[in-house]
Amino acid sequence: MTNSYQDISKSDCIHISNKIRDDIYKPAYTFKTTVFLCGADINQKDKIRYKIAEALKWAFWYDIIYPEAIFDELLYSSKTKDLLSLEGLLAESVDALVIIPESPGSFTELGAFANVEKLRKKLICVVDEKYKKDKSFINQGPLKLVKKANPFGLIFIDPNDVSAGAAKLISSLSKMKKFSTKRGDKISLLQLENFLLPSIYLLEPVSKSTLVNLVASATEDELNSFQMTTTALTILLKKKQIQLTTEGYTLTILGLENFFAFQKTQTRIKRQDEKIEIDNIRLEILNLKNRKKKLKV
Repeated sequence: MTNSYQDISKSDCIHISNKIRDDIYKPAYTFKTTVFLCGADINQKDKIRYKIAEALKWAFWYDIIYPEAIFDELLYSSKTKDLLSLEGLLAESVDALVIIPESPGSFTELGAFANVEKLRKKLICVVDEKYKKDKSFINQGPLKLVKKANPFGLIFIDPNDVSAGAAKLISSLSKMKKFSTKRGDKISLLQLENFLLPSIYLLEPVSKSTLVNLVASATEDELNSFQMTTTALTILLKKKQIQLTTEGYTLTILGLENFFAFQKTQTRIKRQDEKIEIDNIRLEILNLKNRKKKLKV
């Protein structure tokens, strides 16, 4: 790897990581409503989950996380083999867990999450209105627990009028955002993709070893930083948002679009300020590489 960023020192990686977290990642993450969206296979276009996801896509103030990619990759590569072991990760990383019980997997997720007290307050269940009066185990068990813990947590909708149901969900999400308990000072595995995209943007081409050092600092978890970085990079490669070249990792056009989409916040002026900040960080990193200048960050 000729004249690459792989020689960035660990101390410089800590400085760069803190700068990315505090000036690029954190403002966007704090501003956005982070939604963990569970339900039927997202590729099933006739299902409520797909329709809800499409209804929320247009709004840049939502950061939608789908469990499939992250959990499949994590559970495949980890000794941890159950959803409940990830309860702390979810409790700290999202504003709301939206579950649409319409498949065997989503019924399992509903039962598992509803039984965890610290997750129950973050749950929103979007249910087909035809089941509203059923004397079922789901209604009498998990849904009853959710409704008791979260006054905004139970929404009945008509599957043929998802736009009205999405409006109800948006209202609930807005209310829950006011009481958000997600942490912004430490980046979790669920948000690692949104940290790695600006990291690669600023450093490309960048070696995996440098990214691991950045992740170790950002997550405050040096022990698991290699595995977490590997997991997130694998997901980004599958999504075609990054590519691995002979010189290191770089963003694709799609990755660049996703980075700028996540980075969007409230006002045009603020976005301009953030772009200037990003350009300043990039210039300092170029000086570090090419002129061996000490970082000011």
